Amino acid sequence: MDFEEALTAELTMIEGLANKVFPLNAKEGTLPPYIVYLSSEGLQDKTFDGYLLFKEVECEINILHSTYREMKDLTKVVLGKILSFQGRTIGEGGPRIQNLSYEKPFELYEKEIKQYRSVIDVKFKF
Repeated sequence: MDFEEALTAELTMIEGLANKVFPLNAKEGTLPPYIVYLSSEGLQDKTFDGYLLFKEVECEINILHSTYREMKDLTKVVLGKILSFQGRTIGEGGPRIQNLSYEKPFELYEKEIKQYRSVIDVKFKF
């Protein structure tokens, strides 16, 4: 299981998010709450002897909900779940997260879709 599959598996375990975690864009017609994430292949660590198996992956996690209060509450739950990744394997056979860091959530209202969004930037080292 790769990082994105493991991340999806972990986040879909949160109540109300089963089948509601998507890479890049949510499926059309998806009702809140849901999560959209963006990640990359990351950057591998390097020594004088070459690249190591360890890498750091930056990930943007977008939490969307219909009210501000519900978005705030879900952000706390999602952040708690993400912090639980530290020092353990995520998903079934996914990567073992050695370290992680995050920036404070950024909040906004999306007029076009009439939903509140919380954005969390996270760096995962595995």
